[in-house]
Amino acid sequence: MTSPLPMPRPGERGITLLELLVVLAILSLIVVAMAPLITPSNRGAMIDVAARELALALRETRTAAIYGNRQTTFTLDGPAGEYWSDAAPAHRALPLKMTARFARQAEFGQIQFYPDGGASGDTIVLRDARRSATIRVDALSGRAQFHVSP
Repeated sequence: MTSPLPMPRPGERGITLLELLVVLAILSLIVVAMAPLITPSNRGAMIDVAARELALALRETRTAAIYGNRQTTFTLDGPAGEYWSDAAPAHRALPLKMTARFARQAEFGQIQFYPDGGASGDTIVLRDARRSATIRVDALSGRAQFHVSP
């Protein structure tokens, strides 16, 4: 005959299945987030991510202008590798070894967004060692679109 399972002592307790699943989910998110930074074959993908984030920041600035019914400004500081806006004043950094400048060859500049959705318009060019990306802000609609070179 088999002996019964020992009863836990007072104060002792094991982990639940739910706790185990939460820990595994957190670990898997960390691994997925860190994989592009560790894997050398994905270094070319960094410009894709940077272009998407920059376009998203431009869209966020435009949205703040429309919903706030006020003019907002997006600022790019190429030499410092940073950008920010009135909508999100915290400075965001570009990935290392990536340059950013306006198509008119200015490394520092601003794009204005107006309450009607329009913008001053411009094109931002991102470059790394192998690839480049352009983020174009249409002056009439204020919409930001990006294209990454192969």
